[in-house]
Amino acid sequence: MLGYKTCRSCGSLMNCADLVSGLCPRCARERAAYLADLQRDYQAAVDAGDPQASSRVADLILAYQASEGVRLKDVPGYLRAEARICPSEPR
Repeated sequence: MLGYKTCRSCGSLMNCADLVSGLCPRCARERAAYLADLQRDYQAAVDAGDPQASSRVADLILAYQASEGVRLKDVPGYLRAEARICPSEPR
């Protein structure tokens, strides 16, 4: 039996077997590309020695993890969404 659900991002009706975490393949690719861009921006800021820029990008990555319900591999524990503390916030 086939089932159809809407993509949680664009709303297109898709076969459930084609959805990735509730996203159609196009939206899943777009979000993966966005995350890859964030990671490149973070690395560029770290390499440039800009702590404010790297902190802002780390905050964006943290927000992305929380909104998408994902945890990035090899992310230090204090940067994981479940830590619920943004890196730019004072501890």
